Amino acid sequence: MQFLIHKNAGEQCLKLQGDSYHHLFRTRRTKKTQFLYLRNLRDLNCYTYSIASLDKKEALLHLISSKKTELINPPNGHLIWSIIEPKNIEKTLPILNEFNLRKITFFYAEYSQKNFKLSKERLKKILENSCEQCGRITALEIEFLNNLEEILTKYPNLAILDFNGKSLKNLKEESILIGPEGGFSPSERILFKNKSVYSALNCNILRSENAAIYATLGII
Repeated sequence: MQFLIHKNAGEQCLKLQGDSYHHLFRTRRTKKTQFLYLRNLRDLNCYTYSIASLDKKEALLHLISSKKTELINPPNGHLIWSIIEPKNIEKTLPILNEFNLRKITFFYAEYSQKNFKLSKERLKKILENSCEQCGRITALEIEFLNNLEEILTKYPNLAILDFNGKSLKNLKEESILIGPEGGFSPSERILFKNKSVYSALNCNILRSENAAIYATLGII
């Protein structure tokens, strides 16, 4: 773990409870004499805290100092991903976060299963855990839109990852869209007129989560 994420990092006094407390003091056996390094993912500061008191359920922290971190590698790229089974998205999300992807927009395509629901809080927690492990100091932005029409209205200059397209090496757009497991419907393909289409060349048919990784590598 590179640091701990806490939404109130930067305040003079903090309480650690729940999962964060358990991970630090039960799993990692952190000592009271150690310093803790916290971030909030809203600014670029690393906050150093001392452990003022420690009991069986919580720890009280006092702020010692803060230092702004230079953002050497800013996040880049925008993946537009039609919703698939949540467990597959949750498994892939840390990989995309480690790749330093800037933003993901989720939407329901016509062939998406509408009973699949994503929990914003669960995704946020997964991303926070990933940042703590990989050292990313900026939050991956998550957005939800309803359907393809809304996507094309908000992001008219996107590219499409589909069959029979150009090599992703020639990608110029920052945003790229991938479909669900069943692909795009005929009515959706009509909406792609005049859009740039790229293919996963030299690959077999990709599962949606693998297409997400492939597309991300092309836009970051």
